[in-house]
Amino acid sequence: MLFFDIETTGFSPAQNQIYCIGCGYRSGSDITIELFFAENPAEEKAVLASFFDLLAACETVVTFNGNTFDIPFVRKRAALLFPENSGNEDPFRHTALIDLYREASGMKHLLGLSSCRQKAVETFLGCSREDQYDGGQLIEIYHQYVSRPDAGLLSLLLLHNLEDVRGMFNLFALRSYRQLCDGQFEIIDAFDEPDGGTRSYTVKIQPRFPFPQRVRMVSEGISIFLNRETGLISFPLYHGTLKHYFQDYENYYYLPDEDYAVHKSVGAFVDSAHRKKATKHTCYVKKECDYLCIPLRCTDGFLRREYQDPCTCMALPADPSDLHACLCRYFTTLF
Repeated sequence: MLFFDIETTGFSPAQNQIYCIGCGYRSGSDITIELFFAENPAEEKAVLASFFDLLAACETVVTFNGNTFDIPFVRKRAALLFPENSGNEDPFRHTALIDLYREASGMKHLLGLSSCRQKAVETFLGCSREDQYDGGQLIEIYHQYVSRPDAGLLSLLLLHNLEDVRGMFNLFALRSYRQLCDGQFEIIDAFDEPDGGTRSYTVKIQPRFPFPQRVRMVSEGISIFLNRETGLISFPLYHGTLKHYFQDYENYYYLPDEDYAVHKSVGAFVDSAHRKKATKHTCYVKKECDYLCIPLRCTDGFLRREYQDPCTCMALPADPSDLHACLCRYFTTLF
């Protein structure tokens, strides 16, 4: 697995160059970071060649916003500087790609992030940095360095790239929150709590891997509290009659007297005066139960009060394995 980040002289790969590529990887229990730096624009090709040598031995590439910026930029510069390989030699053709910016963006609501910039996410995780400038501010400093090499300027240029690569190792811990939708947790308790005139249903979980930071989110009446080793998810709990809607309503009859739909194979035996062709609004069966509301519009086995409802409901499962599956479905709405 290779973590990498590039520094460029602008945003256009057709007009600007890569002047630094920082790479990080694990060697046993240690982290090794290598920075390939172009002392001048003429050395860009050598920087890319060194990077490609390292990349060839890797199965997975990890970046921060690399799917949008770093990787397309490298591909374009490689096509321009190595025309003999252009068109059939994608340098990333053998690697899986993980973009930590996309990971953070998908978790922004859950984690309460004000921004998904790398420094903001590092702040959430409790990480500190020493660099003073961002990549855009360093472009002019690089031009100054090329004109008049100076150890102080070089230190500023390398420090920012070093911090970006080193920071990604910390950011990788964000992926531990994906345990929720991947089902990598155990339910260790679940209970119904009366609260005045309302009810709530709380589930206590234990993740397979510790979470890096505590998280508290309250949304649409649902509360989530995640500590390092455990989590509490509390849903408003209701009791009532819900409707399960069938999507293939063309194959059903609606029985007004009973107020539910039956398949045509059964409805064919009902007097035609007591049946109607079902519509998407009348093709349902009813169920009275305790249920949890979730902000998820889906069609496979979930319930609604009415067809137009913006969210679906989960009948409170009696079986722990069913409850686990329901929680996974809910967690997918958060990513």
